[in-house]
Amino acid sequence: MRTIEDTFKNADFLQPKVYNRYRLGVREEIKEMFIKSFEYYDRTVEKYEHLPAYDEIIDWMVDTKGRGLMLMGECGLGKSTILNFVIPAIFRTRTNKILRSVPAKELGVVDRNKAPFIIIDDLGTESIKNDYGTKIDAVADAISYAEDSSKTLLITTNLTPKALKERYDERTLDRLRKCKVVIIKGKSFRN
Repeated sequence: MRTIEDTFKNADFLQPKVYNRYRLGVREEIKEMFIKSFEYYDRTVEKYEHLPAYDEIIDWMVDTKGRGLMLMGECGLGKSTILNFVIPAIFRTRTNKILRSVPAKELGVVDRNKAPFIIIDDLGTESIKNDYGTKIDAVADAISYAEDSSKTLLITTNLTPKALKERYDERTLDRLRKCKVVIIKGKSFRN
């Protein structure tokens, strides 16, 4: 009689969910790269201000622990700069991986490629797509796909936790729990 262990060894179509864990370096190095990248890529900011929440993002890059990252907060606090430029620059430097985000409002059916990340900028700005009469929530589809295929999910949003609960169903919210949530607070950098 076959044992469950035999099935584990010989059933390559039944693979366990394993999320990639990234350790990009020691905290001091990651913090230095974070600041340099922020200053380089966001030239609209006259003087860099290191917000307390940035340390949580740096800690996540030191060791992702197999979790995604969701950046929440008001407009003008650097969320999109961090998602679109800072994190990709550090990942490129440390792992040679290329990370590219998609604005939520431009998100279509998720590209089922080999990239280990699903990156959505500005969650909450998307609309429901209509594909020949079938309504498609591209964000819910992307979040579901990330969970189903063990891809790391990176998201920014201006929505509050309450607004997230009002906008998305329980299934989508449950899948977002796989992300480290960082709430960025402060005064907008924009003049």
